[in-house]
Amino acid sequence: MSKFTMGIDVGGTFTDFLFLNSENDQQLIEKVLTTPHDPSEGVLTGIGNIAAKFDLTAEQLLQQTGLIVHGTTVTTNAVLTDKGAKTGLITTEGFRDVLQMRRGVRSKEHLYDNKYAAPKPLVPRDLIYGAKERTHLDGSVLTEVTKEDLENAVALFKREGISSVAICFMHSYANPQNELLAKKYVEEMMPDAFVSISTDVASVVRLYNRVSTVAMNSYVGPILKNYIGHLVDKLRGLHFEGELLIMQSNGGVTNPLNVVEVPATTVLSGPAGGPVAGSVFAKTSGFNDAIVVDMGGTSFEASIIDKGEISIKKEGEVKRNLISLPMADIHTIGSGGGSIAWIDDGGLLKVGPQSATAVPGPACYDRGGELPTCSDADLVLGYLNPDYFLGGGISLNLEKARQAVSEHVAKPLGLSIEEAALGIYEISNLNMANGIKEATVLQGHDPRSFPLVVAGGAGPVHAAMIAKELDIKEIVVPKFSSVLCAVGMLASNLRHDYVKTYNKNWKTANMAEIMEVLSEDRGLGLKALLNEGVEEEESALVYGLDMRYLGQHYEVTIEIAEEDMAKENKAEVAGKFHAEHERLFGFSLLNSDLEVMNIRLTCKGKQSEFKAQTIEEAAEHDKLQAKNKRQVFDPVTKQLLETDVYDGEAMKAGSKLQGPAIIELTTTTIVVPTGFNVHLNKHGNFIIKDSALTLQTQEEEKVWIKS
Repeated sequence: MSKFTMGIDVGGTFTDFLFLNSENDQQLIEKVLTTPHDPSEGVLTGIGNIAAKFDLTAEQLLQQTGLIVHGTTVTTNAVLTDKGAKTGLITTEGFRDVLQMRRGVRSKEHLYDNKYAAPKPLVPRDLIYGAKERTHLDGSVLTEVTKEDLENAVALFKREGISSVAICFMHSYANPQNELLAKKYVEEMMPDAFVSISTDVASVVRLYNRVSTVAMNSYVGPILKNYIGHLVDKLRGLHFEGELLIMQSNGGVTNPLNVVEVPATTVLSGPAGGPVAGSVFAKTSGFNDAIVVDMGGTSFEASIIDKGEISIKKEGEVKRNLISLPMADIHTIGSGGGSIAWIDDGGLLKVGPQSATAVPGPACYDRGGELPTCSDADLVLGYLNPDYFLGGGISLNLEKARQAVSEHVAKPLGLSIEEAALGIYEISNLNMANGIKEATVLQGHDPRSFPLVVAGGAGPVHAAMIAKELDIKEIVVPKFSSVLCAVGMLASNLRHDYVKTYNKNWKTANMAEIMEVLSEDRGLGLKALLNEGVEEEESALVYGLDMRYLGQHYEVTIEIAEEDMAKENKAEVAGKFHAEHERLFGFSLLNSDLEVMNIRLTCKGKQSEFKAQTIEEAAEHDKLQAKNKRQVFDPVTKQLLETDVYDGEAMKAGSKLQGPAIIELTTTTIVVPTGFNVHLNKHGNFIIKDSALTLQTQEEEKVWIKS
C-alpha cells in the first residue's frame, strides 16, 4: 500500500518539495537548485535526497509513493524567454494583423507612455495565414473553409519548419464548425504538429482575446508535452505507479492528459500553489482574509485571500501577452533573492527585474556570479548565516558578496559597503510593498486590514519591513514558508473551468437557458472529475456571469452557486453585480440596464492531502535560549547590533521573543527588527507583530469605545 505523497514546485531558482508519510503523519521539506536545461533533473535530485533520509533509493521511495502533485514553470519560462515552439496561425482572411494590433490602445499601465512599444507577438505576421471563411455572429456559416485554402497554409508552415499550429476564426465562439474542420484537415496533413483551436481553449467573444490565447496555447504546447512526457518516462523508469497530477493556473489540479491538451492552463502553474497554501495557514492562525506574498529567488508574488477563498481573475498577461483563461489573481514583479542591483543612467540605485537565477546565481553562491543581488545584501547585513544556508547545504561566500556590492554599488555611489547593502535591501522592500499595493489597492482592498502571510526562502528576511511600509499589523510566517507553493500542490482541489459567450440583456436572459448552454461543459467537467476519482455527488459546481452595464466596455464577474441558478432570482443576481461594481470602482448604477457577456462554470472535487499539524507545546519552565549571537544591521534603528540568533526548528508552541532577533530555520531565516515581537502558535506559524502599530490600534479602540 502506498504511504508517501509529494508536492513538487519547480521555480526559477529552487525546486521545492513537501513530503508526507501517512504512516506516522510525518511532513518533510526539501529544496534543491533548479536545473534550467532540464527541470526534471532537479526533480529527481530532490526525490533522491528525500529517499536518502530514509535510507532508501529513489526507486524504492517512488514504489511506495501513491501521489505526486507537480507545479511547473516550463510554460511560463517558454513565454518569458521567447523559447516556445515555432508556431503558425490560421485566422480569417483580412485579420492577419490582429496579434500586432492587439486591442488597438495602450494598456492602462502604459496609457501615457509615448515611447511604449507593444511586445513582439508570439506568432510573427509572415507565419499567419488568412483563410477565406466567415461565420456570422448569430452562428450561421456564411463561407465554409476549404481544404484547398488549408493546403496552402500547411505548405507555408512546412516550408518554414512550423511545429505547432493555432487556429482562430471570426465568431467561432458562436459556431465552431469551421475551426473543427480546419483542425481535422491540418492534423491529417501535419500529423506530427501540435494543433489547437480557439473554441477548445477559450470560447469567448472578442477576437484578439481568443487569438492571443490560442496562439500562446500552441506556442507552449510542444514544450509542455515534451516535458511531461520526459518526466513521466523518468518516473515510470523508477517504477512509480502512483498518480501524477499537475497544478493549473486556476489553483486547481488535474491529470497530465488534460494539461497537455490545453497547456496554456499552466502558465501560472507554480505560483498558483502559493495562495492555496496561504489560505490554509491563514485559517490556522485565525484569519479568513489575508495577503499572501511569496519572495523566491527570481520573483515576488502577491495575492489576496478573501473569505477563505483565493481570488480568481478571468484573464491575465504573460510578458504582456493576453491570455483569456481563469487564473489565480497573482501580481508578479521581478524582485527575488537573486534580483540584481544596478545603477541607472541617472545615477539611481535599482534592484531587479533582472535576476541571477540558479545559474550562475548571486555572487555569494560562489558559482560564477559577479553581480550584486538582494541575497548578497542580506548576507552583508548579517541577516543570513553563511554556514547555515539551506541548513548548511550551501555555503555562502561573504567576501564575494562584499566584493560585488562594493564594486558595482558602493564605489560608484560613494557609499560604504554596509550603506550600499542597506540601500539594496530597502529598495527591494519598497518594490515589494508597491507590488502588494498593485494587488490590493487597485482591486479595492485596504492592505492595512489584512495580515501578511509570508512565503519563499527570502520572504521572512524582508517581511517585517514590508509590513511596516504598509502599516500591516500582523505577519504570519509558516514553518513551511520556503516551500509554500509545494504545500499548495497538496492543499489544492481538482478543478476544471469552462466558459461560453452568452450576450443578452439581463431582462431577457433566462436562467434555465444559461444552464442549458453550459450543459455540455457540465457533462465534460463531471466526467473529468469522475476519471480523477470524484463521484458526481461529491462534486461542487459554481456558475459565474460576466456582466456589465449596458454600453460599458468591461465586465465584472460574479459567482453564483448552482442552487441560486435554479431559483431564477434575477434581482438577487443583479444586486450582487451592483455590490461588486461598487467595491471595484466606487460606484454603481442601480437603475441602468445590465447585460450578460459570458457564462462560466467551475467543477471542483476534493483532493486535499495536506493538513496543518499541531506542534509540541512549550512547558512553563522552558526558557527560550539563543543558540548564538552575531552582528546584524537593524533596519529600524539603522545600527549594527549584537543580535540573538534562535533555532527556529527547536522552538515550541507558545515560545515568544522580542526583536531585534534572528530566527534560523533550515530553509529560511526570519528577521525580527527592533519594535517587533514574535510568538509561535500551535500549528507552527510564527506570528509577528509591530508593537508600535499594536499599541496604536489599542489606543484607537479605547478612543472609539469612549466616544
